[in-house]
Amino acid sequence: GAGGDDPAVTTQPAAPVTAPSARAEPVELALGYRATWAPPGFSERIRQLSAGEPDDGFGPSLMRVWTKSLKQGDPWGGPELSLYVRTEVPDPAKAMDTSGQKVDVNGAVGFYTGAPDAPKSYVTWAPGEHTALILAAGNLDISRSDLLRMARSVRADTGVTASPVRLNWLPPGWITSGATVSGQSPDRWRTDVYAVRRALDPSSKLDKERAVREQGDLSVVVDDVTDAPAGGETFTVGGRPARHPVRADEAGKSLIYLVVDLGGGRLMTLAGHGAGLTLDDLRRVAEQVEITPSGLGWLGR
Repeated sequence: GAGGDDPAVTTQPAAPVTAPSARAEPVELALGYRATWAPPGFSERIRQLSAGEPDDGFGPSLMRVWTKSLKQGDPWGGPELSLYVRTEVPDPAKAMDTSGQKVDVNGAVGFYTGAPDAPKSYVTWAPGEHTALILAAGNLDISRSDLLRMARSVRADTGVTASPVRLNWLPPGWITSGATVSGQSPDRWRTDVYAVRRALDPSSKLDKERAVREQGDLSVVVDDVTDAPAGGETFTVGGRPARHPVRADEAGKSLIYLVVDLGGGRLMTLAGHGAGLTLDDLRRVAEQVEITPSGLGWLGR
């Protein structure tokens, strides 16, 4: 995470290209665990890689999500079963919600919580040292026995998962903090990579690690659709057609957009704000993005 000792966020004069620390760049994460059973019709269609917040005590996390289908664009919001895998937790007991009913998950003590009036329930357990797992149902009415069946089907998983989109340049002080990869199938994928610039909050009474606030954020989405507005000034970025749309509404006027046509019906949308971020920064980020759409065979399986 970010903190006073992290070279990626200090204000010392930086070289023109600031290399984020490996800890703060979750372009690749160990799989750790997988569910070997899901209710009929559910397939794994979303993975979210996260470096974690500087002060949450959980470390990096991988979220593996099973759905029945995905809508076009932003994949979130439908019925979903999510397995949160955290394997670098200093104290798993602190990371677990122990308020639910005690259950057994393959010999580990777990806790089941079901919301009585909402289609939401989850099981949390710690199958090994420094490991905390949560299986959560969202927007989905699933029986306790089916949720426990899926939790008990979880097994160790070797290998790594990676983001097909990598940010090779960010303005000084910025770090890649996460990525979401989603799709119906390996040839129909979407990736959203996010970067932040954090700063220590001098007014905070908390210790340094907790006194971190975000100054700016940036999202880089590769998809066959864009949520950027239409129109805008046109030019080229890295030899490809690009445009710079602008939003006039109050919520959107601080956002800087850049949409690059990658060819083959694919678009790259950059949207960011704060921390002195400029359109030139976005152009430079876009020019050096690396796209490697391999290792996506898990989509829809």
